[in-house]
Amino acid sequence: MADSGRSLLIKIGATAIAGARENGISLDNSPVDISDIAGAGWRKLAGFSGNRKLDMNVSGVWVDKVVRDKAFAADTALLLTDVTLDFADGGDIAADFFLANYEETGAHDGEVTFTCTLQSSGTVTYTTAV
Repeated sequence: MADSGRSLLIKIGATAIAGARENGISLDNSPVDISDIAGAGWRKLAGFSGNRKLDMNVSGVWVDKVVRDKAFAADTALLLTDVTLDFADGGDIAADFFLANYEETGAHDGEVTFTCTLQSSGTVTYTTAV
């Protein structure tokens, strides 16, 4: 069954990131290459990843200054704690994320929009839907 995109919510604390229109995630489980000459030239990958990372992208309409305030805060405030991504089926991802980039644009005859990228820092916890 299909889910609505508006049900995929990125939240800081219990508050959805304001004005978000699009949310996305990218999970990288890059493997560790353990190839050696005994493999006759074939690649062999370990059964674990070397560096796992999860990035979240958000874009939307600027309706309040929550994300902007975090982006322009002191460098030490860029590590956001208590961030969750809620899936439509009831599952979620929780972790600390670094606010890696923030962009804000606006035309003279339109709304102000923003995009930002959040990069995981530390352990990511995935809870499956019940």
